[in-house]
Amino acid sequence: MSQRESQTSDEERLLPRDGTSSMNPNSTGSRGRSENISSDQVSKTHHPRRPFRRFWIRTLTLVVIPAGVTAYYFMIWLHFTKSPDDPVKYGSASEIWIFYSWFLIGVFGLGWSKYGLAGVESAMLQTSFWEAPNAMALMMHSGSSWSGPDGWFSLKRHMIHRLWSLLAFLSLFAYMAFLLSGLSYEISDGYVPLSDPPKVVGHTWEDYHRRQEEFYYSGALNGWSTGSPATVPGFGVIYTPDYMYHQRQKYSGFKRVPNALPLTDGIPEIFLGPQADTPISGKGWGLHAGYNCSIVKNASEFTILNQKSSSSYLQGYDLSGSGQLAWVSLRTPSEQLIYAFSSSSNLVDAVNLWGYVEMGVSNMSTITYDGTEPSSFDREGIAKAGILEYSLWQARLRGSYGDNYPDFNSTLNPTIEGMGLPIIQAPNGSFVRNESFFKIESRSDYGDRYNISTETFGSIISLAPPVGIRCRVVSTLGTAELDPARSSFRSFERTPSPTLKGSTADTETPRLGDIAQKTMLGRYLEIFSATNSPAPVTVSNSYLYQNFIQPQMLQKSIMLVYAMDALQLMYDGVYGLDGARSDTNLTSSKPGKVLVAGVMPQCVPAVFFATWAVGCVLLGLGYGFRRRWSDSLDGYSFFRFGVELADEVKGRSDFLDARDLYQNKTLLSLPGLTGDMRGDGRNGHRAVELRDMAM
Repeated sequence: MSQRESQTSDEERLLPRDGTSSMNPNSTGSRGRSENISSDQVSKTHHPRRPFRRFWIRTLTLVVIPAGVTAYYFMIWLHFTKSPDDPVKYGSASEIWIFYSWFLIGVFGLGWSKYGLAGVESAMLQTSFWEAPNAMALMMHSGSSWSGPDGWFSLKRHMIHRLWSLLAFLSLFAYMAFLLSGLSYEISDGYVPLSDPPKVVGHTWEDYHRRQEEFYYSGALNGWSTGSPATVPGFGVIYTPDYMYHQRQKYSGFKRVPNALPLTDGIPEIFLGPQADTPISGKGWGLHAGYNCSIVKNASEFTILNQKSSSSYLQGYDLSGSGQLAWVSLRTPSEQLIYAFSSSSNLVDAVNLWGYVEMGVSNMSTITYDGTEPSSFDREGIAKAGILEYSLWQARLRGSYGDNYPDFNSTLNPTIEGMGLPIIQAPNGSFVRNESFFKIESRSDYGDRYNISTETFGSIISLAPPVGIRCRVVSTLGTAELDPARSSFRSFERTPSPTLKGSTADTETPRLGDIAQKTMLGRYLEIFSATNSPAPVTVSNSYLYQNFIQPQMLQKSIMLVYAMDALQLMYDGVYGLDGARSDTNLTSSKPGKVLVAGVMPQCVPAVFFATWAVGCVLLGLGYGFRRRWSDSLDGYSFFRFGVELADEVKGRSDFLDARDLYQNKTLLSLPGLTGDMRGDGRNGHRAVELRDMAM
């Protein structure tokens, strides 16, 4: 059956680009082709030119949506998401809706990406740089195959060209971003704010002195000697400055609530304010403090104790029945104080340890908050810090009947280099008092206060090198803004010194550090119980400790006594909320759902989102606003292309017999140009530009 000839007009005939007649023997027709004609000679399908248009919606979608979604993710990451290890987990009541909204965005996000990229795809195919190399490559764009896994895994590697790869790359990043974002945060139990004032405990400016001296000194001593926890009452938040937010996790006491004051590492700044049964926010009054106790490794680190030989004797104390060891006090040339005491003055218990202590303290003109305390925690304020220096010498003794603990641990590390010894070993092997050690400027020595008996010298098994601690403390009173989300405070303002109300029962409450010094003075073996160390074992009639007091134990005990001091000043050492008051300057909170980080680090999806957004914005701005022949490379466009190509391919056997797209040599031989790539950019053909290739 003869083929029906096309009834097309001259405008619709396939004509060479130079406009010569199709009957020219040197021209190439769609049927018979001269073998000596170069394949570079092409023909062009000419149709009535139609004006190109701009398609605003797809372009704006590509520019705005990916950037907006990425910005939303960064906002969630940087502003709302909290660490799952944060014990407070305080957030906004809207966070649960933010969580749900993100999954809603995830449902439509990939569709928005595909919608925008499909528009810019049609514009980019019109350029010479991004054009498809042949009709088969152009067909690869059908159905936006670059937009999902189905297209990624079905295409042959050798058929992929640069534009398809770019669009697939951006789509893949969008897939990965949304997939991983679901693992980057999750919902957790936490607290959300209320507008109601909370019930709080904690002293105020008005009642700071409304207590009696005997209670806070005895309360601190009892808490220290029994090794009580250094936790604050109620929900229990110890506030730190904003700059310490990412450092809080290194303090074990801040990893849970109620928070506990640190016992091994010093802390530069804390604020002890009002406490309630839930996190609170607003302006609170409290104690702004910082203290640090470090282990001394060299005698040169001391600034008070190294003045002992130049000091003058002040007086001696013997508080029999108080539980304290007798001590003497010395005044240094810089007007500081040194206290010295030893367990020789009270050997009522038969134990296997002997200790001698020197404790140096800065002599403040007043011990109360009267305005002379440091007002800042900068270099100038720290220079006015209160100082406590503590050095300890120990000896191991035999028990009452020569009993000994065979597994005694005599190791001490680190010890102080460059310090003398109160007891030395004579050439004959006996132990004697070191007379030169006790010499001071104002008298021959103060060692007469330590008349160590001959029996004690005879019981010494070994001497231990000295160990020591040096502490610095700064504190003041005032108000600060409390941020429960970060467990932080800011905008601290020192208030005038609290005043007595004239009641005879009130006493001036001291600064932080005074209670700690008085608690440590004249006490030695209590350090074991303060640090919850193993109790002595009983052998015959003797109490035998299993080791010397280690420098780490000494550091922990002194840090604990400072903690007990601070808790007494603000909360009277209580842990409950009995007697709580309403504070209208603060707002409360309630249990709720908040966002926390998930198993996937949030920076990983952020990289995918940022790459996807930047790529989409650049393509949208660079190509999206250009005039183009079609809104997108949709099914209707390919249908029109097929109509245009019908006369070119219907007679080719390889086109009809090819098993699949990738084996179709005809499509490989046809160019994949679209639109009027070499036109004026405003008008062009609707269909594919075709080269009439030689067979």
